[in-house]
Amino acid sequence: MSTPPCLAGDRPFATSGIISAFGGSNGDAAQISAIRATSHEGCDRVVVDLLTVDGAPASSLGPVGVEYDESAGIVRINLPRTVTNTAVADSLFDGVLAERAFVVRTVAGHLAVDIHVVAGSSVALRAFEVNAPARVVVDLVADDEATPVTGATAGEGVVVITPTPGPATTPLVVSGYARTFEAHVEARLHDTSQGEPVAEDTTTATDWTEAWGEFTITLPDAPARSLELFVGSESPRDGSPLGVWMTVDLTSTEPVEPPEA
Repeated sequence: MSTPPCLAGDRPFATSGIISAFGGSNGDAAQISAIRATSHEGCDRVVVDLLTVDGAPASSLGPVGVEYDESAGIVRINLPRTVTNTAVADSLFDGVLAERAFVVRTVAGHLAVDIHVVAGSSVALRAFEVNAPARVVVDLVADDEATPVTGATAGEGVVVITPTPGPATTPLVVSGYARTFEAHVEARLHDTSQGEPVAEDTTTATDWTEAWGEFTITLPDAPARSLELFVGSESPRDGSPLGVWMTVDLTSTEPVEPPEA
């Protein structure tokens, strides 16, 4: 039996942090044409295909960096700054380890591809380039010694990376990416999902028409108790909330003043 391509060769696998950096100082890749995944016994391979500004297959890459957040289970491919357009916003995979990919417009304005690992999995990975045509390849393999993935929380038009359901601290930092109407994103804390907000704020994500847009909202006055967090926006049709609900158990990081003697 032949070795699966995602296990072949002598490129090393890593379990966290900066995985790889490659590409030249210049390249002709300007847009993402597809994100595809293939599952093999013991490993998954994810490939990002790239085109030139004229729509032809790209022949070379500019600088690319790949890093892995092992707790959230997100592989981020930071594409060259010349890659500004995409024909795909996200892809759902039928893999054992790779669950989904999102094309994200970063705060810096360039595009990145986030590969989400299946929650509960423990993986090692490697990343490299293939030229003519230009592609980014990420291989994932199960690794029982790696940190099990917590996973992000996804809802309609919203992916919340922080916080995750359960324990959290104040001030509460809410981050992720969204494709909500006009890029409007709000975060609200409620005692119950039907109650009035006890803390709330809004922001504008970095994209919503072509790619997913990054956002961060900080709720500095969140009370330290168990609360329902909503992240998303209201439907432009009927005003119903679209996004993510989760329960967070907040504790304060503010120092406690000792009682007076």
